[in-house]
Amino acid sequence: MRRRLTGPACAAALACVLGLAACGSDDGAGVRSEPPNGTGKPAPTSAGGSHSGSGSGSGSGLGETDLGTQSSDKLLQAATASYRQFVLGEASTLRTETRKFTDAVRAGNLDQAMQLYAPSRQSWERIEPVAGLVRELDGKLDARVDDFAGPDDPMFTGWHRLEYLLWVRHTTEGGTAFADQLDTDLGTLETRLRTIEITPKAVALGAGKLVEEVSEGKITGEEDRYSHTDLWDIAANISGAEAAVRVFLPALTTKAPILLATIQRGFSTVDRSLLAYRMPSGAYRPYTVLRPADRSALQTQLAALSRELAKLPAALGVG
Repeated sequence: MRRRLTGPACAAALACVLGLAACGSDDGAGVRSEPPNGTGKPAPTSAGGSHSGSGSGSGSGLGETDLGTQSSDKLLQAATASYRQFVLGEASTLRTETRKFTDAVRAGNLDQAMQLYAPSRQSWERIEPVAGLVRELDGKLDARVDDFAGPDDPMFTGWHRLEYLLWVRHTTEGGTAFADQLDTDLGTLETRLRTIEITPKAVALGAGKLVEEVSEGKITGEEDRYSHTDLWDIAANISGAEAAVRVFLPALTTKAPILLATIQRGFSTVDRSLLAYRMPSGAYRPYTVLRPADRSALQTQLAALSRELAKLPAALGVG
């Protein structure tokens, strides 16, 4: 029986027909031009050592030195408290939306699972820097195949293992265990995030790291390499960075109004570029429709915004 494609699946299939995408059964491991750990050396795999736990192969995660301390500035205290509520709200939404996706996998509904994959990831992408502080879960949830021995490595779990199953294997068979694990890990993540201390420096740095990651990595289409739903992730990353800046509006209006205006113009420029790829339904077109010139232009916009966001910690006095 021929499988009827809808939503992102249909868009991906159309891209194949138009010659816009590579539609073979390649596992996608060769998409990156260098290893995901950024060292120029192969990343550790379950076959040759222990998995690093960074997993996502991204630059958006925060480290211990990024946390800083709490501030005595009332505006920064209010901003941090507001951002904390944003993170916890997104964590709850993440678990709920992902459950819809994993339920479709468990039910064996391939078309529905493919449609729900990208929406299920939105809240993760918005809070990725803070969520990545829970290091033992970051790799389990969002690791790409590059970090493992191959797509069938049992240590390769999370969204991208299911993405591979759905788009490359074209089946939900064998996905129940990974769907169950994804739900369990997201429940643990939500619990752990309630105990994570969030500081003004972490919020300010996280905004820049989100955009930097997009401009240097995700813009290449390396993350959602099987589904080509990268524009969903990119838009969510930008939305998350905007949310981080938004909580600092009172402080930046006083401390750095010119920088604030420049950052807001940068966000507006990027948002307009992404809007061109958003369909009336709210879904994003497949990454494969991006022409090289458009990708280059978007990358330039993102890089410029990233440079301005990097000035946030110093402008706020938390650098």
